[in-house]
Amino acid sequence: MNTKQLAGTAMLSAIAAIMEILPVDLRFPLLPFRISFDPVGIPIAVAAILYGPTGGLVSTGIAGVALIAHGNPIGAVFKVPAELSTVLPLAMTLYALRRGFSKGPRFRWFIVGLSWTIAIVMRITVMTPVNYYFLQLLYSVPGSFALSTLPFLAVFNLIQGIINVVPAYLIVDRLPPDLKPGWLIHAGS
Repeated sequence: MNTKQLAGTAMLSAIAAIMEILPVDLRFPLLPFRISFDPVGIPIAVAAILYGPTGGLVSTGIAGVALIAHGNPIGAVFKVPAELSTVLPLAMTLYALRRGFSKGPRFRWFIVGLSWTIAIVMRITVMTPVNYYFLQLLYSVPGSFALSTLPFLAVFNLIQGIINVVPAYLIVDRLPPDLKPGWLIHAGS
């Protein structure tokens, strides 16, 4: 990481940590336990889009540490894999297909949509076993109860994934050229 990337990752990590400590969240009503939507993943996803997997990894780690420091280590057990399973595939897909951005707006939006889809599908895929095992381990709920929550948690992760990746890309797309990665500058707006 160069100095600009390091400074940008630090700034976005700080924003994510502040959002985690002073949560602005909305409760997901379909489950009997507290789980809520929050915007913490947006600056994490912005870091991943701008600075690649390293930016996403560092920002997620700092948000997880903030959650633990704020007295919610169990929340961090769920938050960290959820965010990593979203932003790492997002960053890797955009990076792998970056040359396609120069092929015009239709292909560009195909790549963006594909990266969003892969990121959200990976979040659901990773979080399904994480939720199943850690609900039992950390909350001592029966396996049948944990299993019965998985469809609702998949819907939650689908919606939270959309909340994270769509605004993040739209934010990055509107940044001035000197803040965007080179492959995104040449794509045009």
